[in-house]
Amino acid sequence: MKYRLTPALFNNIAITCSSYRWKLLAWSGFSFALFFMLSKQIEQSTPIVLVWFAIFILFAALQTLVVASFIFFFVTLQSTKQENKPWQKFYSTIEWCEAIVFSVILPLPMMLFVYALIII
Repeated sequence: MKYRLTPALFNNIAITCSSYRWKLLAWSGFSFALFFMLSKQIEQSTPIVLVWFAIFILFAALQTLVVASFIFFFVTLQSTKQENKPWQKFYSTIEWCEAIVFSVILPLPMMLFVYALIII
């Protein structure tokens, strides 16, 4: 059976985007700080545009954090570095678990933002 979302595919994507990992992490931190500053402003005066802008910034910060962590996790595959067969199998199992988890986590912040737009 051929799988589409494999650790090797994620590794190739992460290698392609590896130059952006620190920038994404910095933008995530900056966005979280901006969200907290806007949330303090919202307590004082609450125009609806400011509320939606703050919600968008929060979900954008979460999305960039998830993408940055994806790149950090998959930029190198430990199973390809191992010579010992049991350790290679162990690392391969861990990489498959990470691939499954990131297949769910990567689109989650964007889907939650769309859900919030629809519900609220």
